[in-house]
Amino acid sequence: MIRLLQLFLLCCLSSSALAQAPTTGPLVQTSIVPSEGIVIGQPVRLHIKVMFPGEMLRPPLVKITEASGAQIMRFETQALTVRDSVDGQDYVGQTFEFVVFPRRGGDIQVPAADVTLLDRKGDPIGSVRGQPLRFAVTVPAGIDPSGPVLAASDVSVSESWSPASSSTFKVGGAITRIIRRRAADVPALGMAEFRFTAPAGVRAYVDPPAIDDKINRGSVEGIRTDKVTYVFEKPGTYALPALTQPWWDIDDRQLRSETLDGITIAVAAAAPLQPDWRALIGGWQGIIVGGSGSALLLWLLVQLRPQLIVAWRRHRQRHLSSEAFARKALRKAARTGDASATYRALRVWSSRLSPGARQRLGQDSRLNALVNRLERSLFGQGEKWSRQSGVELAKLALRIGSVRLEKRRIQPSALPPLNPIGRP
Repeated sequence: MIRLLQLFLLCCLSSSALAQAPTTGPLVQTSIVPSEGIVIGQPVRLHIKVMFPGEMLRPPLVKITEASGAQIMRFETQALTVRDSVDGQDYVGQTFEFVVFPRRGGDIQVPAADVTLLDRKGDPIGSVRGQPLRFAVTVPAGIDPSGPVLAASDVSVSESWSPASSSTFKVGGAITRIIRRRAADVPALGMAEFRFTAPAGVRAYVDPPAIDDKINRGSVEGIRTDKVTYVFEKPGTYALPALTQPWWDIDDRQLRSETLDGITIAVAAAAPLQPDWRALIGGWQGIIVGGSGSALLLWLLVQLRPQLIVAWRRHRQRHLSSEAFARKALRKAARTGDASATYRALRVWSSRLSPGARQRLGQDSRLNALVNRLERSLFGQGEKWSRQSGVELAKLALRIGSVRLEKRRIQPSALPPLNPIGRP
């Protein structure tokens, strides 16, 4: 009888101990804000909360693979430490925040988060997965989903011209247009490329965009500056076109538009070069023989100075807007290992290739693999872009450059659109 009583007490104690013992596996909770009413281009905050029973040995590593039809980014911010109680069990952990930018309408499937567990020394000791999410995205009336859609709570657009449009312009002169765009919670890479056009008799040269995003406590302020230089090749009156930046106001839920007014420039003919050769020959006898050659050369240089400046400016602008210069800039940026600079240089280079050249490059498996790796490192939380990958891309660009590629004027970017149409 005593033996049975002891056995009964042992079973009770064992059951009580098992009931009080904490679960060994961490909890992974996934949520998005907002959870509904999402429109194309709107930043959606994705929260991954990893909770450990009892104590957290070390903050885990959280990664999300790319999602079809969306960009997923994580800005360089610290995770938020949280504490909670679930079914009487105390938990401690961290919340990791990502930002999802839907680039098409319809359902967007966000993959499950991959969580790597670490010991106190930072060595991996296991892994768990979160839960996938699906949310619906609408395309408001009047929005063109074929290009990047700017959806934000606040957008500002401004421009300046240098020199002023009231200045006097002659053939060979130029005016530079500088456009600055700023958007709340949207990185500059999510803004659409302006398509700069120019009337006949004017040539447009576009500089690579300047990106200056500001990140503060998980919020990003996208700032992008575009610069285009118009060079006047013939006399006349030219209307440089206006530009429009449409955007969706996610607070008031309505379509808005920011317009950049164009300007009209009057261009006068350059003073013709008509040296008075008769007067020069008539006074030749009065010129000292030893300095005649130098004086004539100096005179010609003075007379030809405006034309020489125009010719040099045209030559330099053609060089800066050429495919060869863009390829050289890409190789220089790639060798640094800077993923953002490499991506921007790649977009500029691809925009200067002819359709035939882009088609041939699209069939290059090595280039496609490197471009996909670069985009995953920037937008998909994939493997980190390394300097070795950049060196490989630079060598590949050099090899491609040995093949004669057709040059062309400014065209839209040849990279895959940020808002693909159709099914994922």
